[in-house]
Amino acid sequence: MRHPFKALFFVAMFTCCASAQAFDAVAAKALAKSNTCTKCHDPGKEATPFKKIAEKYRNDPQAETKLIKHLTTNPQVTFLDGSKDEHKTVRMTPANDEAQLKNLIQWVLSH
Repeated sequence: MRHPFKALFFVAMFTCCASAQAFDAVAAKALAKSNTCTKCHDPGKEATPFKKIAEKYRNDPQAETKLIKHLTTNPQVTFLDGSKDEHKTVRMTPANDEAQLKNLIQWVLSH
């Protein structure tokens, strides 16, 4: 006799894991490249690397909201050397496309 809950368990696990990884890495990398994000955010550069950003927000339920604000409001940021500048907003086509922005954020958080 089969266990019907076993199949249900695997479907639930797949759905949970799939949604946690539900982003398009190729599109996110292309958007990051077109906005020159890695100019500052790669390891050894002048700003916090994506991996450290992901670690900072790993258990923060407001991570996406905070990062959307950060990427759309030109906040002042402090570089690793202590200097400060205005963070650039993410440029997209179409402009202000929330789906592209959220995809980029999920990719950054996956590091």
